[in-house]
This record gives sequence, C-alpha cells and structure tokens, in this order.
Amino acid sequence: MATHKPVVISINENFCKGADGCGICLAMCPQDVFKVAERLTARGIRPPQIDKITACTNCGNCVIFCPDMAIVVRLDEVPEAAAAAAEQRQQ
Repeated sequence: MATHKPVVISINENFCKGADGCGICLAMCPQDVFKVAERLTARGIRPPQIDKITACTNCGNCVIFCPDMAIVVRLDEVPEAAAAAAEQRQQ
C-alpha cells in the first residue's frame, strides 16, 4: 500500500450546494474520502464532510470538478515542520 503525504481539505460551506444538491465531490473521489454529513447547515444543506482523510492521494478531482470552487486541498506542512524541529533539537 502506497503512503501519501498528509493533506488538509477545506470545504467552504457558504459556497457549497451540499452533498444532496450536488454531490460531485463524492462521485469524483476515487478514494471515497468524502461522505454526506448528518447535520444541516444554517442554509439547510447537508454538506460533504471528510470521512477518510488518510486515503486522500491529492489527485485533485474534488477541486477540479467542484462547480462552486468550495474545496481546497493542500499538503499538510505541520508533520514535516514538526519532524524538522525534532531533528534540530537532537543536534
């Protein structure tokens, strides 16, 4: 099993039409990272939520196909920064 660099996925619920109203992110993710939230937002939608963040391969499908530009995926720099800081402390 391949290991992937950790990512952070942000969903802007103000832009999103919701998983029930659109659901493209759920359909286009080859790793099934998203699921439909059980909660409703103030706008009355069920947004997508992250279900399996460690499965994300950063393929970009959710970002590319989201018609509302509501999803941002970026590499998580925190683990790398923490490792670098630990290495410096050992020197």
